[in-house]
Amino acid sequence: MYKRANNPTPPLWVALIPILITGISLGISVFLYEAEPHFSLLLGAAGAGLCAYAWGYEWSSIKDGFKRSISRTVPSLIILLIIGMLISVWIASGIVPALMYLGLQIFVAQWFLPLILFFCCIMALVTGSSWSTIGTIGVAAMGVSEGLGVPLHITAGAVVSGSFFGDKLSPMSDTTNITPSVLGVNLYQHIRHMLYTTLPALLITAILFTIIGFMLNGADGGNGDISLYKEGILDNFNLSPWLIIPPVIVIALIVSKVPAIPSLLAGVLLGGTAYLVLQDGSIGELLRTIHSGYVLESPHEEINELFSRGGMESMYNVVALAMFALIFGGIMNGTGMLHRIVLSITSLITSVGNLTLTVLGTSLFINIFGANQYLAVILPGQMFEECYRLKNLKLKNLTRTLEAGGTLTSPLIPWNSSAVFVYSALGVPVLSYAPYAFLCWITFIIAAIWGYTGISMHKLKEGEEEKECDQ
Repeated sequence: MYKRANNPTPPLWVALIPILITGISLGISVFLYEAEPHFSLLLGAAGAGLCAYAWGYEWSSIKDGFKRSISRTVPSLIILLIIGMLISVWIASGIVPALMYLGLQIFVAQWFLPLILFFCCIMALVTGSSWSTIGTIGVAAMGVSEGLGVPLHITAGAVVSGSFFGDKLSPMSDTTNITPSVLGVNLYQHIRHMLYTTLPALLITAILFTIIGFMLNGADGGNGDISLYKEGILDNFNLSPWLIIPPVIVIALIVSKVPAIPSLLAGVLLGGTAYLVLQDGSIGELLRTIHSGYVLESPHEEINELFSRGGMESMYNVVALAMFALIFGGIMNGTGMLHRIVLSITSLITSVGNLTLTVLGTSLFINIFGANQYLAVILPGQMFEECYRLKNLKLKNLTRTLEAGGTLTSPLIPWNSSAVFVYSALGVPVLSYAPYAFLCWITFIIAAIWGYTGISMHKLKEGEEEKECDQ
């Protein structure tokens, strides 16, 4: 923490002032006027800075707080911009349209939702990235969904559910690696222990999407004009078996543990080459597409709207929102105010169930007001480690709970970078798809139930001590 030696951590009432400012501002701007949350988060950051300054913190300490917060997330912001490029180039090159055309050939409306759920599970499990899955398979799924007449917000819920499930169980996922490393838990023990919560959640999610699929098939929403979309794709893109090569290479690179940034850049370059060779594009048009997104001009407005998206420019709003959220969360964390609030929550702990629910609630709270899923697992992990030890619980119980409360709730919070990315990639508002992102909030509920019932809450045997594992 960044405070002067003679300056104690601010009291709870001081720490709550920025939270109240942000909460009221978000409520008015987002829910009343349907405005963007950027200014509300900046206002909350300003309130946090003023409170810290009034309590005696120097500007350098306040600045260091949000500088460190931003610096940790710079690679993620770069990935955002690259995925924006990838979406536009893969549409322009015909890769996404080809995947859509194939999907329209093989999918039927009844089974589309559970199948796309499992496809996203597998893709994210293989690549270790929910964002890459959403930005590629997810974008293609939205086109197939529209062609089949399946509501887009429900499809977005299936894409988010599958993508985040696969991400959580992938040993290549950043958050799946970070969470156990904070507490010295073995990575594979952490992943296996998450199966107790995520597999039941996936089963329930698949059943719900299957039921919804058959209900839609019996209603008007399940009878989309597939031929219109097939003809639109064939009229505007040259489809070729060669278009499968860029996605296969990108997946192979990520599976081979090549870092995300060079892997995705390779996808942009391969997609750009496919655009120039297979779609007879020009270098000038390719450069404009990479920056501003692909724009399709055809007689069919539905086709135009479906394929006109992406570009680095489309991610500027996400990056700006992430920056403001990180400034707010960084000041709150760096000046000890977030720490003070979390400490006050520990008074709720009287049982294993209450402990589990407190960790879940704290991670969610930090995700809302810190807008950072890394902070939402790291800070509660450090705060509640001793509580788990005192109750003789293995720390893998804590890491599993942190993932359920921190990582899986991030796409459900409108101003969180994960949620804004989903909106930018899929074009569906968070509040529309969140009720259908079943896996994210069902896992949260199951984790709480297991805490109160004791199911899969593994304890240390008498005389056993938990050793930290090398990561």
